[in-house]
Amino acid sequence: MLLLGAPALAQNSDIPSLEDLIRTERRGAAADVSVSTASRQAQSADLAPAVTHVVSRQDIARLGLRTLGDVLRRMPGLEVREDDEFTRVAVRGVAPGDFNGRVLFLLDGLRLNDNLYDAGPINREFYVDVSLIERVEFTPGPGSALYGSNALLGVVNIVTQRADTLAGPQAHVVLSPRGQVSARLSYAQRLDSGAEWLAAFSSDEEPHTPLLFGEPQEYRAQLQPLEWDRARRWLLGGRAGGLSLRVGGVQRERGLYTFLPKSGDITGGVNSLRENFAQAGWEGRAADWDLHLGLAWQQSRYREEQADDSEAELRTSRFEALGRWWLGELRLARAWGGPDGDSHTTSFGMDWQRDSVQRFRYVYLGEAPYDENYTSQRLGFYLQDEWRLAERQRLVLGLRQDGVQGGDSSWNPRAAWVWSPAPGQSLKLMWGTAFRAPNRFERSLNQGSGVDAPRPERLRTTELAWQGPLPGWGVGAWTWQASLFTSHLVNFIERGDAKPFANMPVARSRGAELGLNGHWGEGWQLQLSLMGQRNRAADGSRQAYSPGETLKWALQMPVAGPTLRLSLSGWATTERVGDQRLPGYAQHQAHLLWQPSRRWDFFVGAENVGGRAYAESSGAGYTAPAYHQGTRWQAGLTWRGDAP
Repeated sequence: MLLLGAPALAQNSDIPSLEDLIRTERRGAAADVSVSTASRQAQSADLAPAVTHVVSRQDIARLGLRTLGDVLRRMPGLEVREDDEFTRVAVRGVAPGDFNGRVLFLLDGLRLNDNLYDAGPINREFYVDVSLIERVEFTPGPGSALYGSNALLGVVNIVTQRADTLAGPQAHVVLSPRGQVSARLSYAQRLDSGAEWLAAFSSDEEPHTPLLFGEPQEYRAQLQPLEWDRARRWLLGGRAGGLSLRVGGVQRERGLYTFLPKSGDITGGVNSLRENFAQAGWEGRAADWDLHLGLAWQQSRYREEQADDSEAELRTSRFEALGRWWLGELRLARAWGGPDGDSHTTSFGMDWQRDSVQRFRYVYLGEAPYDENYTSQRLGFYLQDEWRLAERQRLVLGLRQDGVQGGDSSWNPRAAWVWSPAPGQSLKLMWGTAFRAPNRFERSLNQGSGVDAPRPERLRTTELAWQGPLPGWGVGAWTWQASLFTSHLVNFIERGDAKPFANMPVARSRGAELGLNGHWGEGWQLQLSLMGQRNRAADGSRQAYSPGETLKWALQMPVAGPTLRLSLSGWATTERVGDQRLPGYAQHQAHLLWQPSRRWDFFVGAENVGGRAYAESSGAGYTAPAYHQGTRWQAGLTWRGDAP
C-alpha cells in the first residue's frame, strides 16, 4: 500500500515521503515487529509460536556492528567465541560444535550450512556485507520440527534490504588505524512495474591481524607479516511479480604463520574459502493455497596450504574440502475453518538436498592426490497447524520427518500455546524436539580411524516466556521479557581423546533470560538482557567454557538533535572453566553516528574501550584460548546517491 500510494503522498509536503517512513525509528513494543523465522511465514512477533530476537538495520548502523558475529553478539542467549581459525556461536551456554553445525543459518530463507562440516559462516566468509542487512532474526530452541537437521539449538535468519532502502548508487567505507579497509558498492532500482534488481560488491582487508595466542615477544616481528585476512563478496538479484532470482559468492583468504616440524623455522601458509550460490524462487497462490517453490545450487571449497619439511626435501602440502549440493523446497499454507474461514492456518512443506560432491583431498603438490569421495541426500516433510482458539489465543502443533541417506532418520514434534491479551503482550508455552545427524566430516574422520559414525544428536526443550509493557511506564515506552527454559540433550557429539568423534553422555541445560527495552524523550533507547544458565553432564560436570551468567546492554542517545547520536554498548560474562580457568570480563563499545542529510552518514567508533585484556575459548575442544587486548578504532561513511 505504501508503494502504490507513494506518488500521491509526494504531492502533499505535509505528509512524510516513503523515504521518511523508511528511515523513521520504530517506537512501539518489540512484539509489534513482523517475523518469519518461528513459523516460516510472516506474522506478528507476539503471536509467533516461539521467542524471536531481532536486530534491525538501524541497530547495526547506530551500534557500529561490523560482522554478522557482532550482530549475533547483541542477541540474548548467544555467545560469540572467536579464535584464529573460526568464529563460533554458542546458544544458552551449549557449545556450537566445530563449525556452528548446531545452529541453522538462513539468508532470506536459503539454508547456508555447508554439506561437509555443517559450517555456519558468521565472519568475513559470510555472503553479504552487514550494511546490506535489513534485520537478523534469532529463534532459540529446537527448530527441527520446521527446518530439519542443524536447527538443534536455534535458527538465525538474515533478511537483506530491498530496493526501497538501497535505491540508486550507494557506497559504504570503514577504515581502522591498523590498516583495515572495508568497502561496499551497490546499485538497486525499483521499476514502475514493481520489479526490482540489485547489484552489490564488497571487500574487507586486514593486512596485519592480531596475534592471539601469547606468542613470545622476540618472534612477533617475524610472525606479524605472515598474519593477514581478506575477503571479496558479490551479490546480484532481481524479482518481478512472484519470481525471484539471485546469485552470489564470497572468497576469503587467510594468511597464517606455521612452524616447520623438523627445522623449527617459521614460514607462512594460506587458508582459503570460496563459496557460491544460485537461487530461484516463486511465490503465489494456487487453489486457495499460498504457494512457495524454491531451487538453489551451492558450492563450498576450503583449501589450506603450508610447507612441510618432514622429508629430505621441502614440500608443500594441501588439504582441500569440496562440496556441491542442490536444494529444493515446496511450502503450502492456507487458512480455513470457522465462521470467518480463518480458525486454522495449516502449513505443509517438503525440502530436499542432494549432495552431488563431498570430497576431501590430501596431496603434496607435484604428487598424486589421495581423495575421499562421497555423495548423499536427505528428504524432509513437515506439517503444522495453527489453531485460533480465541481472538488472540493460538495453539500450534507441528510434526516433521527427516530421512538422511545412510539410515539416519528422525520424527520431531512441536507444540506451542500462545496467549496475547493485548498487542505487545504475550505468554508462550513451548515444547519441541530436535536432532542433528553427524555431518560428512564427522563420519569420514571416524571411518578413517576404524570407528563407527556417531549417533545423531537429539534435544528436547521446554520453555515458558512472557513479554509485555512495564507497569506504570506508558504503553509501548518500556517493555520487559522473561523466559524459563530447560533442555535435555542426548548423544552430544564431541571429539574424543583419541581424536575420532564420540557421543557424550546425557547433558542437561536449564536457565532463565530477562530483558528490558525502553524508549523515552527524543530518541533515547535502552536495551538490557541478562541470561543465567547451568549446563551439566550426566556426571554433574559443567560443559567446558560455558559461562554461568551473561549481561548485555546498549544505550542509544541523541547528542545534538536527531542527526548526531551516541551509542554505548557492551557485555559482561562470568568465569568459564575448561582445560584452563578463564576469568570473567566485560567489554565496552562506543559509536558516534552523524547523519547531516539522507545522503550522508559519518561515524567513528571504538571496541574494547579501555583496552582491557581478556581471553576467549571456542569450546571446540582442540583449539587453545585466544587472548585479546587493546582498543580497536574505526571510522567511515555511507553515501546514498539517490537520496534528496
